[in-house]
Amino acid sequence: MEKNLQRLAIEEEISFEDFKEHRARIEAERSRLRTTVDAVKQRQHLVRADFEIALELATQLDFLFEKANYDEKRLLCETVLKRVYVKQGKITATELNAPFALITRNAAGSGAVTNGGEEGTRTPTPCGT
Repeated sequence: MEKNLQRLAIEEEISFEDFKEHRARIEAERSRLRTTVDAVKQRQHLVRADFEIALELATQLDFLFEKANYDEKRLLCETVLKRVYVKQGKITATELNAPFALITRNAAGSGAVTNGGEEGTRTPTPCGT
């Protein structure tokens, strides 16, 4: 964008005032991006730790849910699920919280991670609301 803006200014296709205005916008966007990159770099180790905890939780979710009381089951559901879509009393779709969505997107095999157990062996247990 900056090179294109410079070309337009050199070829006198935009006024100097427009050039300054657009350049200020580009600089502001560059500054916002630098701030975002710096924040991501500072939190990178936390993101990795969160992902590792979520992966461990995902591998033990059946066991934890089976042994949990009502409040613990609700907490597990809130931790994993972002949204649950229900139509006529039945779950029609779900959205997972990060990083669980990434974990299931990259999961291969029987579908146990995305369906909550070995395929065809689980009866859905509703989460408390």
